[in-house]
Amino acid sequence: MMSTGNGFTAGEYPDSAGYPDGNGFLDEGTADLVDEVTAAEVRDVDRPSADAQTEIEVHRRDEEQKYSATIDGRELATVRYNEVDGHTVVLTTSVAPEFRGRGIAADLIADALDDLRERNQRITVRCPVVAAFIDANPQYRELVDLRV
Repeated sequence: MMSTGNGFTAGEYPDSAGYPDGNGFLDEGTADLVDEVTAAEVRDVDRPSADAQTEIEVHRRDEEQKYSATIDGRELATVRYNEVDGHTVVLTTSVAPEFRGRGIAADLIADALDDLRERNQRITVRCPVVAAFIDANPQYRELVDLRV
């Protein structure tokens, strides 16, 4: 298995991430998301068109402790987190199955990390999808607090 460079091994995650199986292994959907956010490119045919009448919007929903990607009010993907003493712990990433493979997870994670950077937040990553994304996009590594 490949190390993601931040203490995680690809295919495993700390149980505190909240995955339901409790065995410490990624389910098939999460493994697919890791592959998606670390892909060198996303298939152009699946990318939303610049001519589309609707756009994917990303919102930080503090009361629910999540970042949410929506289109026409429908939630497509989330990045869930906990705030602990002014510190952000990133827990999970999910994308509705019918919207996987379109780069939505990578865009959502990038927007969430950009927002955290703007708010001068340091993070602890428990989500293997976000860990893999940061590994593939080193410009976000300074956000990770390795002391926690």
